[in-house]
Amino acid sequence: MSRFLHLVELGIPLHHRFSNSQAAISERRVVLVAITEDGITGWGEAAPYPGYTPETVEDVWEALAARGADALGGSRRRIPATASAALEQARTDLAARRAGIPLWSYLGGTGRPSMACAAIGLEVSPDRLAARVERMVQAGARQVKIKIEPGRDVDHLREVRERFPGLTVAADANGSYRPGDPALAELDDLGLAYLEQPLPSVDLEGHAGLRRRSVTPICLDEPATTAEAVERIVQQEAADLVSLKPGLLGPSATLRLIEVLSAAGVGVKIGGLVETSVGRAHALALAARPAVVHTDMVPAHWLLAADPSPCTWEVMDGLLFPLNERGLEVSTGEAPLSGCVRRVADFVL
Repeated sequence: MSRFLHLVELGIPLHHRFSNSQAAISERRVVLVAITEDGITGWGEAAPYPGYTPETVEDVWEALAARGADALGGSRRRIPATASAALEQARTDLAARRAGIPLWSYLGGTGRPSMACAAIGLEVSPDRLAARVERMVQAGARQVKIKIEPGRDVDHLREVRERFPGLTVAADANGSYRPGDPALAELDDLGLAYLEQPLPSVDLEGHAGLRRRSVTPICLDEPATTAEAVERIVQQEAADLVSLKPGLLGPSATLRLIEVLSAAGVGVKIGGLVETSVGRAHALALAARPAVVHTDMVPAHWLLAADPSPCTWEVMDGLLFPLNERGLEVSTGEAPLSGCVRRVADFVL
């Protein structure tokens, strides 16, 4: 059996600079991972995010190249979480393609669509934020998740709520508040769908207390990086909703944690890492599980100036559908994406 590992590093400009309380990016650097067996190829994506994941693209590339040189699966070296997730994604995609079924079906999903939710970065003024929201609404979004921090929060969100009364609005603080911050009470009066990561990730006790006194559902994201961490969130009753990132956890751990959260009566959100269509295809396939109630994803071309998939992801009636095709079509050799290719490596396994 012939087996190959193919790596492609991409640096793709964003249409608009994306900022949160931890970092600001104008280009998305990721590594696509392809595993080919007997002419069938499965794809995954490693998308480390500045200020969120401890690893960088350089770390990911070095680890994946070393894994390829050692023969896939034969090395005992530890690799970054996003690199490990990408390898598992590629194997999972390969298995689904070999079986001739959609990825969502292989993962036990229903094929149901997810509500498209546009994540919108920090803006300097309420008017500029409202203009960004309006562009997403015109494109078809019926939900938005807005990045906030102290000083760029209540007035910004109130402006959006007033201008778009029918829009579902959530907020993501990336851990930028403290338990006694008076803005938290004001945020609780805005009718948000949920408030994501209001306090630092280590403060599960603080989140549990905030949850008890808040009307707004509390969502945790940054602490949910391992199965053990998610179980601690459940044990401490620190969240109404937990955001699972398949690009960090990998498909199998995400599936297990969906069941853990569902059994505990905690809502499940599938989150992204501003990936290309490769990573989004995996995330949306997992979001097709019945227990998932939220996502924060839109088509890649809404955010990125180029994409490795020629498939057009459409939003219909605010819904984003998982792919029914037998695998996502991927091409990195054609413009405009070809101009975003940083480096390529191939290994015989």
